[in-house]
Amino acid sequence: MFISTRSPLVPVVALGLAAAIFAVDALTPLDVAIAVLYVAVVLLSVAVWPRRGVIAVTGLCIALTLIAYGMSHGFAQNDAALARCLVSLAAIAITGFLALKGQAAALALLEREEALNQARGQLAHASRVSTLGELAASIAHEVNQPLAAIETHGEACLRWMNRPEPDLGEVRTAVQAMQRDARRASEVIRRIRGMASQSAPAFIALDVNEVVAESCDLLRRELQRHGAGLKLDLQSDLPAVKADKIQLQQVIINLVMNAAQAMAGAGARERRIEVRSFVDRDGGGENGQNGQHVDAPAVVVEIADSGPGFAPDDLKRLFDAFFTTKQDGMGMGLPICRSIIESHGGAIRAWNRAPHGAAMAFRIPVAASAVELPA
Repeated sequence: MFISTRSPLVPVVALGLAAAIFAVDALTPLDVAIAVLYVAVVLLSVAVWPRRGVIAVTGLCIALTLIAYGMSHGFAQNDAALARCLVSLAAIAITGFLALKGQAAALALLEREEALNQARGQLAHASRVSTLGELAASIAHEVNQPLAAIETHGEACLRWMNRPEPDLGEVRTAVQAMQRDARRASEVIRRIRGMASQSAPAFIALDVNEVVAESCDLLRRELQRHGAGLKLDLQSDLPAVKADKIQLQQVIINLVMNAAQAMAGAGARERRIEVRSFVDRDGGGENGQNGQHVDAPAVVVEIADSGPGFAPDDLKRLFDAFFTTKQDGMGMGLPICRSIIESHGGAIRAWNRAPHGAAMAFRIPVAASAVELPA
């Protein structure tokens, strides 16, 4: 029977094995180095105890070896038994030393991975803040619209109230409109604060269509500034995915903005962006950028434009860190997008459309609880 190294039975097995080895070594007249088997006890201790625990177990095994030798041979002259004892002690000590070195190396590796993850999170946060800076005019417009509407409805409300015979029905309608616009302004601010915050990812069940719609709402004025039209073709009744909403918004906003900026920079006459969502039931034979297989089923979001497309040489390097085709670009947007999507267990890819245009798509596995897929 296989016992996991994380099982609470491991310490019991280690201590039981040590007791069995001691009993055989101390109470039987076998002419073999039974104490060498303490090596297994030391190796088991690495899986369940920290550095001090491993040192204690190694010392215990050495002590048991000496006690067993004393019980079996005492002070009698026995060169063969003494040699076996010394071999056992050397094996236990060397194993303990190597185990401690390996444990320290594993801890150092975990610390480096944790630091790398923190650096990735900070870089993704910096990218979001930079994106919000680019969208400052759009954000101001999105917030200003409901505020201006509230002012207009407030003035209308006062006019209806100041009439010789106040029209309470119209007053009620105006107040309800003010409440609706206030909620809209509050929602915009909530989204912006969420994107600007630096917090640990929260993987929850999400409706991808809602995330796409909210992300594109923040981009409306930016798309108008670049003269790009946006069309949403979102499949209804998509199964939920388990994802972090803020990170998913970051990916969508980055890809849509890249499409708009690429078409504007190339001077394309017709500037159309289409965002599609659909279910990929079998994976479509796609692999992630790092070559791993992507399990099915998954929800796919595709962003396509009517621009000139990617240069063949650029297409191979799009997701490389610090590679950019923009004059003022940092070359981190797409690598961060890839890192986010792969951290969700998905993949992202880019290709040229026929006869012209570029497309990017990412796929995220369906949440385990979403077993019913749309027909």
